[in-house]
Amino acid sequence: MSKAIALKRLTKEYQSVKKNPDDLIEIRLDEDNMLNVYYILTGSPNTPFEGGRYFGIIKAPDNYPFSPPSIMMYTPNGRFMESTKICLSMSDFHPESWNAGWSVTRTIPMALLSFMNSDEFSSGCVSTTDDAKRRYAERSLEWNCKHPMFKKIFPDRIKEYEQLQKQTNVTKKIENDVVGESDNIENLQTSPLDPEDSIRARKLHSNDENDEKKSNKLVNLTLITAIVIFIGYLLK
Repeated sequence: MSKAIALKRLTKEYQSVKKNPDDLIEIRLDEDNMLNVYYILTGSPNTPFEGGRYFGIIKAPDNYPFSPPSIMMYTPNGRFMESTKICLSMSDFHPESWNAGWSVTRTIPMALLSFMNSDEFSSGCVSTTDDAKRRYAERSLEWNCKHPMFKKIFPDRIKEYEQLQKQTNVTKKIENDVVGESDNIENLQTSPLDPEDSIRARKLHSNDENDEKKSNKLVNLTLITAIVIFIGYLLK
């Protein structure tokens, strides 16, 4: 009977989250075991976690909401140990402080995200540099897409990632082509002519000079002829 109450409560909570989702938190239930609540936390802006996608699980007990759940994060993140229970005041580490009004689909993910951004330390935490956290954030989605449960629970996110990868590869190819074309032009401009090309260039230059000289001679001859005719007209 208690498990039926838990499933009814979780279904109601999930419907509420779907109607009013949070920008930084995405929740899905495992259809094969609805006591398993999976989440994706998006790293908060202006933190080392910004842009990261952190995948994990909140396991509700059979007698939920009268007992607290356990919380784990699977994605390497630099703040929590992977696949290890995290100690929060609203987790199964502290059943004495549990409040049945709290929700595993909203209250706990929000608390976990807040705790992630803090400097507090408890069981399940690790200490790393901000640079390390940023590197984890950059690779988080790629890592998630290799996890079997992520593929099962968030197949749409896999498709989005694959589409993003295709767009990224196309962009890189265009950039490489542009850089390659630019290098070719620069090499063409700076590379010396081979002997045959050099000879052709000198011949063309010489022909241009000869044509210019011939044109100048023709102009001078025409001018002299005009002057002679004019003088002859004056002497008449």
